[in-house]
Amino acid sequence: MEHQPWTRYFSDEAKNFDLANMGTHTLSAMLDAATDEFGPRKALSTILSSGAETSITYADLRTHAEHFAVFLREVVGLKSGDAVAVMTANCIGFGVASMGIAKAGCIGTNVNPLYTAPELEHQLTDSNAQVLVVIDLFGDKVDAVIQNTSLRQVVTISLLDFFPPLKKAFMGFVLKRIKKSIPDMRSDHMTLAAALSAGRARAGSADIAAYTADTHPDDTALYQYTSGTTGRSKGAELSHRAILANAYQADLMTRSLRGPEGETALVVLPLYHITAYALIFIAGLRTGGHGVLAPSPRPTSNLKSAFETHKITWFIGINTLFAALLTEDWFKKEMVENLRFCGSGGAAQTTGVAEKFKEMTGVEIRQGYGMTECAGIMTLTPADENRFGYVGIPAPGTEIRIVADDGTDVGQGQPGEVICRGPTVMKGYLNRPDATAETIIDGWLHSGDIGVMDADGFLEIVDRKKDMILVSGFNVAPNEIEDTISKLPGVAQVGVVGIPDDKTGETPAAFVVRTDETVTEDTILEACRKGLTNYKIPKLVKFVDEVPVTLSGKVLRRQLRDDHLS
Repeated sequence: MEHQPWTRYFSDEAKNFDLANMGTHTLSAMLDAATDEFGPRKALSTILSSGAETSITYADLRTHAEHFAVFLREVVGLKSGDAVAVMTANCIGFGVASMGIAKAGCIGTNVNPLYTAPELEHQLTDSNAQVLVVIDLFGDKVDAVIQNTSLRQVVTISLLDFFPPLKKAFMGFVLKRIKKSIPDMRSDHMTLAAALSAGRARAGSADIAAYTADTHPDDTALYQYTSGTTGRSKGAELSHRAILANAYQADLMTRSLRGPEGETALVVLPLYHITAYALIFIAGLRTGGHGVLAPSPRPTSNLKSAFETHKITWFIGINTLFAALLTEDWFKKEMVENLRFCGSGGAAQTTGVAEKFKEMTGVEIRQGYGMTECAGIMTLTPADENRFGYVGIPAPGTEIRIVADDGTDVGQGQPGEVICRGPTVMKGYLNRPDATAETIIDGWLHSGDIGVMDADGFLEIVDRKKDMILVSGFNVAPNEIEDTISKLPGVAQVGVVGIPDDKTGETPAAFVVRTDETVTEDTILEACRKGLTNYKIPKLVKFVDEVPVTLSGKVLRRQLRDDHLS
C-alpha cells in the first residue's frame, strides 16, 4: 500500500500493516491481555442522568465475565457456538454480558432495545438465540415473543446493577414504584446478579479456559444485524479477527492523539450498534480506556453530569447530537477542554454543524465511514489533517475502489460505488447466501454508497444509490443540498428527498428544523443559489418540528415523504 498517496499520513506500523502486530486475535484473549496490563484501572462506568454512577475495574470485568460464562455453560447448558442475544441500553451489564459470551465460546447478537416485538422475534429466531439478556425497562416485550423462539433462559439487566446495595434498592424502588419505568414481566427470568451468583458458585469446579480453547480468530464472534430500513434485518457474521482488526485500524489512525494513561470516553452511541461496539467498546478495552456509559443521550441534558464529572478525552457522536449540544445553555467550552478526539459516524456529518462546533468549542469533529458488514470503519480522518465534508482516507489494511455499475474503476474525482476488501469484511449474512452473493463479489464488499475520491485519497460520500434524485437526467445527491442548508445559522436539522415534477421528472424538496424564526424560505433558497447549480435548488422548502432519523443518525427519507408528502 506504500505507493498510495494517502499512506503519507500513516505511521510506519500502519504503512506495513500486519495483523501479527495486532496482539490478541480473539475477544476472550483480548480481555485477558487488557486485564493483565490494566487490572486496577476503571474499565466501565454507568452514569445516570441524575449524576449517580458506579464503576468496575478491568479485573472486575474479567471476573464477572468469567462468572457469566460459567453460568451460560454450566447452569444453562450452552455449548460453543450457541447464540446469546443482548438487548440493553448502555450500562456496565452490557460489557459484562458481552465479554461473558465471548468467554463462554458463544456468539453474541446485539439487539436494539427499542425494537418492536416483531422485530425482536425476527432477530431471536433468525439467530437461533438460546439466551436473551434484556434490560428490565423493556422486559415486557419478551412476553409477546418468547413462545415463538428457541430461548432457554431470559436474564434481566438493570441500569442499577453494580451500584451499592442500599443505593440500588432505593433507586430501584423509585424507578419501579414511583416513576413506574419498569414494567411487570410475566415470562420466567432471573436477574443478572442471580446469574453471576450462580456462575460464581460453580466457577471453582469449572474449566473456564476450556470454553475457548478451540476458538479460532476466524470463528464468528457476533451476529450483528443491519438496521433493516430496506427490508427485514440481516445478521452480518463478524469474526473475532474482523472486530479486533477494525479496533486495531482505529488505534493506528488515532494513536498520536491518545494520552499515556488511557482515554476517558463518554459513550453515547448505543453499544448494540457496530460503531460503538467495535470502535469504542472493544477498541477502548484494547488500549486501557475508561468507558463512561450514558444509557440515553436524549434529551441532551442527560449528558450534563457526565461532562461535569469526568475529564472526557474521547467523544464520538452523530450529526444530530452535535447539533443538539450546540443549542444547550449548559454545554460550555470548558467541558471539553480535555478532549483529544471528537469523532462522527453513522451518518453524514454536515459541514455547517462541524464548523459551528469547532467555533464554539475549539474542537474539530473527525469523520469516519463504514458499515456493519465491515465491522465498523473503512475510512477515518488522519490525525494531522481534517477536511470537512470528507470521511477520511482508507484505513490501514483496507483496500477501497470506486467503481461504475459494470464493476470497472471510475476515473479519479468521478462518482461511483464504494467497494472494499480487507480483514474486517464479514463472513456473510447469516442464513442468507443470496444476499451475501449480491453484496460480496469476488471478495469485494459492495457498500451501495456513492463516493468520490480525490488525489490524496480522501473520500467524499455523495449518497446512497437509492437516495439519488434524478432531475432532467442529472443525479442529485440529497446530502449535498443538506450540507449547504445546514451551514446557515439558525438551522438545526435538514432532510432532503426527491418529489415528482412534471417538467424534470423529480425535483428536490427540503424539510428544515430551525431554531431562529428569521430563517425563511427565501433565506434558504438564496443560500442554495449561491452554493448549488440550478437543478439542485429545492422547489419545495417546508419547516418542520423534526426530521426523522435512524438511531445511527441517517435521515429516514421514506418516512419523511410519508409524514409530509402523502
